[in-house]
Amino acid sequence: MAKTFMLELVTPERMLFHDVVEAVRAPGVQGSFGVLAGHAPLLTELEVGLIKLSLITGEEAYIATSGGFLQVKKDKVIILADSAELSDEINIEQARQDAANARQQLAVPGIDAAAVQKSLQHAMNRIRVAEMKSR
Repeated sequence: MAKTFMLELVTPERMLFHDVVEAVRAPGVQGSFGVLAGHAPLLTELEVGLIKLSLITGEEAYIATSGGFLQVKKDKVIILADSAELSDEINIEQARQDAANARQQLAVPGIDAAAVQKSLQHAMNRIRVAEMKSR
């Protein structure tokens, strides 16, 4: 049985990742889950969180996502992400500023708190994933 599979991670802007991997861990709406070669077919929704890739080189790659969908096929996994960034592409200072702005907006009366909370969650996730690259 194969120990690797093809992973395609696509956002509306670009193909972020297209390569062979050993494993994927993703933030499902019912909790984090992993996919290895030979996984049963699956289609599931993703939420804001960390996508962790185990590369064939033995290294790991970290990706911040704001949600989307993941499909497992026979020899391939496809992630259609609303947005996604590799940890080394994230501008951590911009993410910190986005988080600070969201916190300030939460104090404004009449603001759409749910939308601002989602922006804050997205910014905090980007910060967490960006900090993982330095480990």
